[in-house]
Amino acid sequence: MTSFGRVGELTTSALLVSILSGLVVAYQYEVADPFISCAAMEALIPFGPFFRALHFWSSQAFLLLLGLHIVQSIPRLSSIYATVEGRIYWTVLVVCLVPPAVFALFTGYVLRWDATGKAAGMIAEHLLLDIPVLGRTLDRFFVAIANEGLNRVYAVHILLAAILWGIGTWYHTKRVFLRWWAWFAVLIASGFVSLIFHAPIDLPQQASGLIKGPWFFLGVQELLRYLPPVVAGVIYPVMPVFALAVLAWVRDKRPWLWFIAGWGLTYLGLLLLMSIR
Repeated sequence: MTSFGRVGELTTSALLVSILSGLVVAYQYEVADPFISCAAMEALIPFGPFFRALHFWSSQAFLLLLGLHIVQSIPRLSSIYATVEGRIYWTVLVVCLVPPAVFALFTGYVLRWDATGKAAGMIAEHLLLDIPVLGRTLDRFFVAIANEGLNRVYAVHILLAAILWGIGTWYHTKRVFLRWWAWFAVLIASGFVSLIFHAPIDLPQQASGLIKGPWFFLGVQELLRYLPPVVAGVIYPVMPVFALAVLAWVRDKRPWLWFIAGWGLTYLGLLLLMSIR
């Protein structure tokens, strides 16, 4: 099997570990009292810290492996997605995998409702409300923290996990056979990391100074200092997704590849700048 197939198996395995460990965490999670339930998992529930950390680290691994898998797919566009049907297929995959994966991970940070989670949730709601015309509708569907607490965020988090599994396995490959080495490699690696590093949670008394959001959101958080919310929090993050979707439809891919690479370097710079503040 090529490295492309191996990374695909590892990506699917990480998603499966994330979903299964998420079911264990969800059994103990109380959306009406999110922070207390997360803290109770760390302090009172047997193996609670391990399963919470396993869910956290396997989710991080899934997002990183998904990014690597997409990068590996780009050189294969001309051969695999040469037909119109193949191009539509690629576009659907990009649009239905990348934004849901990022937002699912983002809502996971919000749901723990510590200092970082509260900041991330408030920023997300304000960004959606700043979108002209559709802002309130999008906020009501995806976040609605001000009116419903974390109920809508929790429902969306679960829905996105189902979408990722459905699109990433059934639609993407029609049938997925995970060989034992891929499953155990991800399970053992993420389990080992979970035994050493607990999933982060901020104590209220430690929430002083600048509160930073999730690591992958730091670039957007930094850009919000300089640009209007809609540009920094909506248009700018959507640009690489649009460029990836277009790749299958253009003959000369170089300008779009340079654009994606430039966006990535710019975002990395913003992320590093925010991380050292």
